[in-house]
Amino acid sequence: MLLLVFQTVSAQTNYVIQYTSANEEIPFCIKQIGSNQFTAIRIGEELFGYKQNSRLIKTNSVGTTTAEYNYEVSDSSYYNITNIVPINESEFLTIARCKSKQLPFAQIGVIKFDTSLQVIWEKKFALNRASVDFQYATINSSGNVVIGVGLSTGYPSWVYSLLFMEMTSDGDSLKSNYLTMGNPSLVNIYSLIEINGQYKAFVNGYSSYVPNQGFSQMLQLDTNFNIVGIKPSPYIIMECMTAEKIDDARYFLTGKAYSSATHFDVGIAKLSITEDSIAFNHAGEPGTAVDYSGWIKCMSIANSNSIYTGGTGNDNGMFYNCHFTNKVLMLSNYDSLLNCRWTRFYGSDTACYTMSTLEATSDGGCIMGGMIYTPTRPENLLDAVIIKVDSLGLFTEIPKISKVQVHEAIVYPNPGFDVINIQSGTQITGAEFSMYDVSGKQVLKMTLITTLVQMDVTQFTEGTYLWQIKHKGRIVDTGKWIRR
Repeated sequence: MLLLVFQTVSAQTNYVIQYTSANEEIPFCIKQIGSNQFTAIRIGEELFGYKQNSRLIKTNSVGTTTAEYNYEVSDSSYYNITNIVPINESEFLTIARCKSKQLPFAQIGVIKFDTSLQVIWEKKFALNRASVDFQYATINSSGNVVIGVGLSTGYPSWVYSLLFMEMTSDGDSLKSNYLTMGNPSLVNIYSLIEINGQYKAFVNGYSSYVPNQGFSQMLQLDTNFNIVGIKPSPYIIMECMTAEKIDDARYFLTGKAYSSATHFDVGIAKLSITEDSIAFNHAGEPGTAVDYSGWIKCMSIANSNSIYTGGTGNDNGMFYNCHFTNKVLMLSNYDSLLNCRWTRFYGSDTACYTMSTLEATSDGGCIMGGMIYTPTRPENLLDAVIIKVDSLGLFTEIPKISKVQVHEAIVYPNPGFDVINIQSGTQITGAEFSMYDVSGKQVLKMTLITTLVQMDVTQFTEGTYLWQIKHKGRIVDTGKWIRR
């Protein structure tokens, strides 16, 4: 594996780390513990990740790799770290889904590390299903680890169910419960929290219990993981959801949400323990493309007044396909009332980026984990990229050799035809947008009065056009657009 690290050094250091090889690399989780970041990356040796293992990487505050731990198990069908759970400032657990070729059923693998990546102990918990899909772990009020797991019987029947289990931080199993109700061809879990002595699991597959109420649901569980209530997911937030507890009376929920009858944004809701709405907002506006929430994790809280949500702009839900050439990572920051401070976009003109996970950092910034697909080099499969930005969503200084750029807006579809969309963050509303042909002649000038503006460009001839955005007398973003 070739590791490329681009970084700058300042009071708050931000960086881009790219993992490039002939394998498929997907960041599954990132966690800051002390002054270091720990990232788990799934390594797939074939298209769509068949024969999978994981690499656990420790980086310091300036993005330099200081230690690695590789899971290379000879009899493994797969070993994927799905969660990193801090126990204290010097120890943490990794929670993995795994399967031995020698056994008929899958397992949950748990390893306790110190922060130098020395293994303290390793345990595996046998399951009664052949395959594990999503799983999510949280720490409850007793200091124990609670895991929600999506299970499947695998080929050929593919019957799905859920498992919830509780264990101590020393890996001693306390209780578990299999839930077989729900749609056997659909059930999955995306997030899990404990709040005021009860668990809320955000899932798919229970729509028959809340008919005509959206695609995803919330299960209310008691302390033995029995279902005591089923509700539709608030604001029709669905799939790829992340919930975070605020206190014993309130929580945040983020995920893909309708912004119109046919289009999705990354939505965030502030809710009471009984799902009464306190506030709601979303990043992106209705347009010709869909904004998806982060595939594994799409929200992280820096502090009570700084909440990050992440997703993919111009997505189509397919990793190995560029819906638009400028498929980009999208990061937004909200205050405690869910007023959006800013939305920024990260990508390049030569590849498509997909958000996988994110983690707010102690300096107020955020780390994003994503995937890069380069259409001109499909043999590379997916490469992983880790991007650290400051509290304004910016690189302290954009590394000159980095392919990743920070954008205030995206212009799409690109290449396009008769209509273009200009999507931006709220922070530059009122800015001046201009477009020029290759000779330098200005062919378009307008004011961005909303975060999404659609323009008729049928008068443009085929070719390449340059655009810029000027805000408060300063050029804040530039790019190019191609008309076919």
